[in-house]
Amino acid sequence: MNQQMSWLTLILFGFCLTFCSKFPLRKYYYVDKSLTWYEAQQYCREHYTDLATFESMDDINRLEAPFSYRYAWIGLWDDPNSWKHQMGNESNSWRWSATGETSKTGYQSWGPGDPDFKDGKETCVMTSNEGAWYDKNCEHELNFICYIGMEQNVKQYEYISDLKTWGSAQTYCRTHYTDLATIENEAENLEVNNIIPEGVKVWIGLYRIPFLWSDKSASSFQNEHDFFYDNIKGVQHCVLEYPSHGWNDEACNKANVFVCQQVVKMTTTVKMAAMTGADLTDPDISAQVLQQVQLAGF
Repeated sequence: MNQQMSWLTLILFGFCLTFCSKFPLRKYYYVDKSLTWYEAQQYCREHYTDLATFESMDDINRLEAPFSYRYAWIGLWDDPNSWKHQMGNESNSWRWSATGETSKTGYQSWGPGDPDFKDGKETCVMTSNEGAWYDKNCEHELNFICYIGMEQNVKQYEYISDLKTWGSAQTYCRTHYTDLATIENEAENLEVNNIIPEGVKVWIGLYRIPFLWSDKSASSFQNEHDFFYDNIKGVQHCVLEYPSHGWNDEACNKANVFVCQQVVKMTTTVKMAAMTGADLTDPDISAQVLQQVQLAGF
């Protein structure tokens, strides 16, 4: 294999090898101004990149405020425009178990006052023979409706008279049928209603994963420090950080200091051997490249 010496420019933003953790992609800045969450978001976008996003405990452990504070806004929030009274199309919007995707039609049949994310726990959906949908704590045990499949272009459903949590009902339906019921129009909702006994509440396949970051990324990271979400009065949609780095929800119109982030785009030039025609997906070649980068001091 021919080799020649060259300069290889590594763009470290969005690119990771095993040494990537040495290069934090974000710098955090506490701002000692008391603003609402929305005002803090605007301030951070004007002066930095955005309100703070955290993807690991390493990110959180790098936080150190230069002043005393009781609470500080971070970029985590549960935008009600993504899920309240509509289906939405964000990472915290309602989606169907069978596809893991948001609604294709936008059809909904919410009952009065729902969904409301009561106590910060209601992220699964139940219905009855009356046809209205209500969000409920997924750990409750209810009967449920499974989706069987299509017959003459019509969805077929099965009522299961067995009390299970939403997650256990999902497992049952996936094992014995196709999945929990997906309902995308009025005819399908009526079909489901007709097989539910009077007075019985059942799970359907609608669920959501609450919270997303201000920069629109999904909220998959779990903070190991204390955190508590209760959505008191149904208006606590934004998240605060304590000095101990625990998290709590609060009404977004409250004024607090906040944490901004600056996304770091790092460009580093490394002198190494470039292998003409080399297949960088080959584990042996990748190991050689990594070895040279590490020898360069990274």
